[in-house]
Amino acid sequence: MNPKQRIQERREQQRKKKRVTYILVALGAALVLSAVFLLLSNANQVDLAEGEIIRVPVQQPPLADGSSMGDPDAPVTIINYSDFGCPHCANFALSTGKQLAEEFVAAGEVHFEFRSVGALLGVPATVQAAEAAYCAADQNAFFPYHDLIFANQAKLFVVRDADISPTLVTFAEILELDADAFSRCLDSGKYSKRVSLDEAAARQAGVTGTPTFIVNGQVLSGNQPIENFRQVIEAELAAAE
Repeated sequence: MNPKQRIQERREQQRKKKRVTYILVALGAALVLSAVFLLLSNANQVDLAEGEIIRVPVQQPPLADGSSMGDPDAPVTIINYSDFGCPHCANFALSTGKQLAEEFVAAGEVHFEFRSVGALLGVPATVQAAEAAYCAADQNAFFPYHDLIFANQAKLFVVRDADISPTLVTFAEILELDADAFSRCLDSGKYSKRVSLDEAAARQAGVTGTPTFIVNGQVLSGNQPIENFRQVIEAELAAAE
């Protein structure tokens, strides 16, 4: 091999090395970008393990029908505008709300209806939770499901716009719902319009904070003690006699 051929061979080898280097760099960059994308995706997703989830007793209120409970013909109707990310709403749902159900709903004196406030006072994650609760209502499990959301709100809504659907499906599994049917309902956005209608109704009712209660047309704002509900309910019952 003459000197000229050796020079050409060395140059060809150098070109091959450069091509391999470029390919390796490109592959490395692609792997880094994929890893970053995966991390960002996971960072914006809340997927609580079953061991992290706070369990609450499964309680089905009297005459539960969708997001309502009690006799629709009861003399007193309470509409509860609520947001799943609201701590005061959670306190009501897991305490005073139970007392109302036991004392007045079970007696046929109160018909109680839950409505979300959509994005009026909520955030994307709480809107998603409201849609999920309505999906659970398809399997007659609205109130047990809503109790699970409220019990776990501190971890569930850490990121306002997070995708919390993995945990919402886990909740359905914990309650032994048909998880496939639940997932299809949630993924399809079946109840997105209903949540929007909730928001419109809340605006029309002048809701500016949660929880807000409309008791036969009278407004009670905030997490009221049971005594305040008793006073209004008993007055309405007396007026209905």
